[in-house]
Amino acid sequence: MSRPAAVRASSRLTAIRHARLATVALFVSVVAGCAGPHGGATTSDVAGCAAVLPLARDVVHAHGTLTLIRKISGDDIDAITRDVGVVPPPPPAVKPPKPPPNPNPPAGHDLPKTCLVVYQGDYPPGAITGASPPALTGTYALIILRVRHPGVYRILITNQLPPATAHRPWWHFF
Repeated sequence: MSRPAAVRASSRLTAIRHARLATVALFVSVVAGCAGPHGGATTSDVAGCAAVLPLARDVVHAHGTLTLIRKISGDDIDAITRDVGVVPPPPPAVKPPKPPPNPNPPAGHDLPKTCLVVYQGDYPPGAITGASPPALTGTYALIILRVRHPGVYRILITNQLPPATAHRPWWHFF
């Protein structure tokens, strides 16, 4: 004896609902796995630096593998520069006056001012315009970018990445 049409339709709807629920559960578990701790960047680092990623890719002419994305401070910039064997340029002689603080900062006020983007590849001398030191062949391109008004702040080419320190515990790679 066959079941009535209404019961068969209800069973099909229940099966569809279960399939949708399983799909959502799978999607949530994949997203949660991607958001877990990894070696290169945290979600907030990527979100804060997302605007400058196309600029970094253009700097290396879309050559190499993106290895690290990290918001960094001015102290980190100079320390990383020294660690790869380059003397950081002196600060400007005259600093422009700071504008008065905004009592109502914009929604994205917590974005970093500078980001470090590291690409791994083969970078011969002259492959990246503005790199320091310019005549060095390297395996890594360390690109320091301004976020607020996107632009290149410094480009370093090196064969060996600086080690992690107490001030840079996040400096580790896959």
